[in-house]
Amino acid sequence: MNVLFIGYGRMGGALGDAWLRGGLVSHLNIVDPGLTPDPEQRRYAHLEEVPAERAFDLIVLAVKPAYASAALAGLNDRQCSQAVVVSVAAGVTERTLSNAVGQRSPVVRAMPNTPVLVGAGCTGLYASERLDTARRAIISGLFEAVGSAYWVAEEGLLDAVTAISGSGPAYYHLFSEALAEAGIKLGLDPQLARDLAAQTAFGAATLQHQPHANFTDLRIAVTSPNGTTAAAIDVFETQAKLRELVEAATYAAHRRSVELSNES
Repeated sequence: MNVLFIGYGRMGGALGDAWLRGGLVSHLNIVDPGLTPDPEQRRYAHLEEVPAERAFDLIVLAVKPAYASAALAGLNDRQCSQAVVVSVAAGVTERTLSNAVGQRSPVVRAMPNTPVLVGAGCTGLYASERLDTARRAIISGLFEAVGSAYWVAEEGLLDAVTAISGSGPAYYHLFSEALAEAGIKLGLDPQLARDLAAQTAFGAATLQHQPHANFTDLRIAVTSPNGTTAAAIDVFETQAKLRELVEAATYAAHRRSVELSNES
């Protein structure tokens, strides 16, 4: 598979490096506007240095959203002739991307989250009917190499994906941060409090990934009547405070994602 990356920062680099390690691709052509070409490795190049006659199978767009259209417009017909364009530029619509590439290639919008950096990502995917079944399966396999991948039937649902899994890691980090801070106030050493919070998050997530796991059942299994966990859960659930906060937070993220899409 002949792959071109336009942008190779944290997200682009995580994807490309994982695909190379997994043997899914054998070589990458990398263009990164923010990096100076390496004269020794020649790993990075300017777009004009990529052979004009080379036809790519996959073009990954991993630049800041403001640069997405201009980056695609710089490609020629040969480079796009058999390619699928996969964009991880948040908020840039399929129509905008398709217009930028001149309707020469089918476009996939991908919304991966930061755990792809450690192979535990969650990616929402959308493509129009222009993308055939065979190439859809290839795209699924590429993103499953860095975690899990899920297709949505409507592009607008990517805004919901963004609010849940795209932004979601930050929610869990915030909760872990608050839990560790509470542990420190209870007298624990800061490093111990941090380790307890992190390991507890990891263990809970592992349980949630067991076959047929049910979130409610898992919570109830830990919550003995009149016990310590029940005392804490009562605080979270008083007047549904935690649930209302989570709902309000995800609605805010969703609203902002829609705004960004409209701006593109």
